[in-house]
Amino acid sequence: MLGGLLAGAVVAAGAGKPTSAWTDDFTNGINKSFWVIANGSAPGYVPNVHKGYYQPNDVSVANGIVTMRLTQEYGTVDTNPSGVISRGALLYSKKTYGYGTYQWRMRMSSTAASPTAPGTPVSGSVSAGFNYVNNSQTEIDFEFSALDPNSLFLVNWLNTTPSSGPTDYNETYTELTRPDSTSGFHTYTFVWQPGQITYSIDNVVQDIHTSNVPKAPAYFMINHWGTNSDNWGGGATVGTTRYAYIDWVSYTPLP
Repeated sequence: MLGGLLAGAVVAAGAGKPTSAWTDDFTNGINKSFWVIANGSAPGYVPNVHKGYYQPNDVSVANGIVTMRLTQEYGTVDTNPSGVISRGALLYSKKTYGYGTYQWRMRMSSTAASPTAPGTPVSGSVSAGFNYVNNSQTEIDFEFSALDPNSLFLVNWLNTTPSSGPTDYNETYTELTRPDSTSGFHTYTFVWQPGQITYSIDNVVQDIHTSNVPKAPAYFMINHWGTNSDNWGGGATVGTTRYAYIDWVSYTPLP
């Protein structure tokens, strides 16, 4: 953690303007003038099978570490009284940001009940750091899916018809073998510039994507949400609490 270096608040030249650099180490909690703690529906809806929510009470801060909790329970989904309900968390910036360097230190979803405790990934979980706007007009992700617990996905999306909804997604992705993403903190970085995205973990370049590179400024987000699927995230694990942890986040615009 960056400790006292940043004095615990969002530090931004130009008072947080979308073209300003900023860093937040969360020492003084979550600055609600800068961040939004989501309250509403989450991804992963399957009719009569699964419904997910983002809830503010599943976000907490202690000793400068943000905890995002995920739980799953049986409950009514549409007409099915034995569906699965997931309750997770999403934190996102109030402003959109464009080309530049996005960096954060994070421990992906596991059963670890504290930032340094042992824990394992559990099916039915997704955690990610990413930017997003307008039906994936821009989306750039580091994503963990518990369906593939030894993998980490580097993904960028470009929706060329965002006003029509999610109808024309164009995706470029790399699947990395990373069994350590849930066992401890790692520093995730993407450098977004015209026509290119460079993805790094712990300051080591993992891949460079040059196709489907978006252009529109986007919100920076970190989330932890539940699934009940044979595909992304995996089937639900009811009754097992999972946690994702964030140490710090920063953004530096291109010169």
